[in-house]
Amino acid sequence: MNCSKTEELRKYLTGELSADEARLLERHVEECLLCQRLIMEEEDSSEEFPSLHVPSALPTDFTSQVMTALEQVKLPKPKPDWKKRSVNILKKTALAVASVTAIITFGSMVSPTFASYVNSVIQSIQGIDEGMKQAAEKGYVQEINKKVTDQGITLVVKEVVADPVRMAIIANIVDQNGKRIPFDVEKDGLSLTYKTKSGEDLNPGGGGYTYGEEGEYLVVSHDVFQFLKDSKTLPDEIIVGVEATILGGKEGSWKVEFPIDMKKTREVANHTEIGQKYTTPQGIKIILQNIMTVPSASLLELETVWTKEREEQIQKWKEQNGWIVKEPKKAVFTEAERMERYFIDMGVAFQIFDEKGSVVAGWDDAMHEELNQIRKNNVKHSYRGKVHNDGKGVTKWNGITPLAKDQTYKLKMHSLYLYEPAKFQATIPVDTLLKDKVAVTNSDSTYTLTGFTLKTTEDEEKIGDETYFGKGALISFSAILPEGIVYTTEWSAQDESKQTYNVKLQGTTYTRGKDGRIHVTGTFFIRDLEKQPKELKLSHAIQQRQYQDLNWEVPFDTSNNAKR
Repeated sequence: MNCSKTEELRKYLTGELSADEARLLERHVEECLLCQRLIMEEEDSSEEFPSLHVPSALPTDFTSQVMTALEQVKLPKPKPDWKKRSVNILKKTALAVASVTAIITFGSMVSPTFASYVNSVIQSIQGIDEGMKQAAEKGYVQEINKKVTDQGITLVVKEVVADPVRMAIIANIVDQNGKRIPFDVEKDGLSLTYKTKSGEDLNPGGGGYTYGEEGEYLVVSHDVFQFLKDSKTLPDEIIVGVEATILGGKEGSWKVEFPIDMKKTREVANHTEIGQKYTTPQGIKIILQNIMTVPSASLLELETVWTKEREEQIQKWKEQNGWIVKEPKKAVFTEAERMERYFIDMGVAFQIFDEKGSVVAGWDDAMHEELNQIRKNNVKHSYRGKVHNDGKGVTKWNGITPLAKDQTYKLKMHSLYLYEPAKFQATIPVDTLLKDKVAVTNSDSTYTLTGFTLKTTEDEEKIGDETYFGKGALISFSAILPEGIVYTTEWSAQDESKQTYNVKLQGTTYTRGKDGRIHVTGTFFIRDLEKQPKELKLSHAIQQRQYQDLNWEVPFDTSNNAKR
């Protein structure tokens, strides 16, 4: 699925938006981690005119795959001020995250008025999460079946599931003969509008939704809680509009409007206030604020905040590595500003147990969740989180399949993930690498490198299973990371003339060995390296460490829910 603002974001970076349109987009990016990722991909690129990375349909393991599963779409040459614009939008939204792990997942539901409509289309879509299917089974789904035709193409809205958290629209596009037309995420586009019965625009900033094909259907999802924050003032009825100007490669005008009953969904939403706090040995305060349960999901609100000790440790690292951010800030990110963003990214992993001791849900913010294999009963991602204004904490929302009412549960913290400076450096003799493998060990990391190949054209080219853009050098590798380290980033290479190049890791696979250490295979892509050097010095500045020395359990009882 793609965020609806992807194309608008490209226009922002290339200076094609008006001042008013730019301000509205900045408001959207403030809380859309997907768009924030796209901007950071651009800012970190060494290319003069980079391509905007647009993700395709989201897999269930998006958290661990997001850094490598983004499709890259080539764009026309943008205007020269793209970097200044990308920095502006990040700074205006106070973003302090370089690689924020997947933040939010939600399910869906709609009014029990439609309880008879059990045999819904949603039940037949394999890509729909279990929470949404449970909501459909309980009758929280609305049949729409409204359509509009233009240019011989018909847009059909079949079903909707919705609550104060998220709305999901099941649609289809067909030709004159009723044959399905695949939705092209690169060319076609949809927009959503939300209004009250009196015509008040409920989402004036626009955007925030995602869309993509699931089986035979087009699924449009939107976490509406972002603009319907207060359930007490939630309208009883919302008028939803689905619009398109290009479908099936043809320009036209398609618009379907329909009412959604929100009153009963608001009444069945239960809130469990918890407010339990825990300070980890690493100086991170974790606060489990509350859990909201609706027929499709239980949504956990969790905060991670620096303590004074953690803040002092980070300040020490900045001083030791020359990463002190100086005022006034420049139009492009400095190395210090870029490194600063990592430290706010505080990932967690936890499990929820029922009163019999069985695991009913598991969450894991690890970049590569397959390393722990504790994810269980998560619902679809929608990538929402909020960096605190002081840049020292993050509020996240995690969605799991609905917890049963009148039950006692226990949340147990499994892991904490924190970024730290890395010291790995290795000098690679390229002539030797052309003939044989080269193994290097440094800072308790071991890397075995194989082969050296130059990519000499700017055009995209598929080499092996990966697609590469621009000129550069490729070196295959396998590695064993230090104990406790689960991810490395901010790689660079330097040749004998002291010229520095950005390095991107592609086609990586992560596994945990019998010794508990992480094993990685992949390819180093040394961007813009056009000639074979005598030697290369490889290094990475940041690594992520997993901590499992946590001792925090939070019991809670869903029978004590207080309705708002």
